[in-house]
Amino acid sequence: MANDGNNVFRLVGRVFTLAGAILLSVAGWTGNRQYAILKTWPTVEAEVTESHVTTGHDSDGTTMYGTQLEFRYTVNGKEYVTPAASSYRTSSYTEMKRKANHYAPGTRHPIRYNPGDPDDIRFDVGYSFGFFFLPVLLGGMGVIFGGLGVTFLYVSRRQRGVECPTCGYRMEKGQDTCPQCHSPRPPESIG
Repeated sequence: MANDGNNVFRLVGRVFTLAGAILLSVAGWTGNRQYAILKTWPTVEAEVTESHVTTGHDSDGTTMYGTQLEFRYTVNGKEYVTPAASSYRTSSYTEMKRKANHYAPGTRHPIRYNPGDPDDIRFDVGYSFGFFFLPVLLGGMGVIFGGLGVTFLYVSRRQRGVECPTCGYRMEKGQDTCPQCHSPRPPESIG
């Protein structure tokens, strides 16, 4: 059937547009969450009690490094000792070693804690690419998927031709007669 190609373009366009919208929604939600942490979570001075570089592997076997820390701090007269990990991993041991050294045991740093659950902390909060990496990544993917989807939908619309006035079949561009009922193409749509 001649319309199968257009149906595929339409289906792919709808799927990509939907995926783009979902990704943009999730990006907005995660970005809003990070912004709320930045603006509404209280800050407390904390002492680092442990600090070391962690090692693991990603899906293709590359060695990846992170930083594992532990902080001691007091909220409303109660002492907490809470572990925290770096928000990302990298293949650069030097970068993570530098972070572990910056947060050496005995050093003091401001951290943010969730007022509803003081064990939920963030130590690397700020207007930085690392802190907003996930919303930026998801937003970029959403724009790309959405753009591809709209492009597929546009192409399917331009190629779908005109409807036969007799039987309603979609005639492709360049068809002078309807392949379904053999009626002539309407004169205003020839060309």
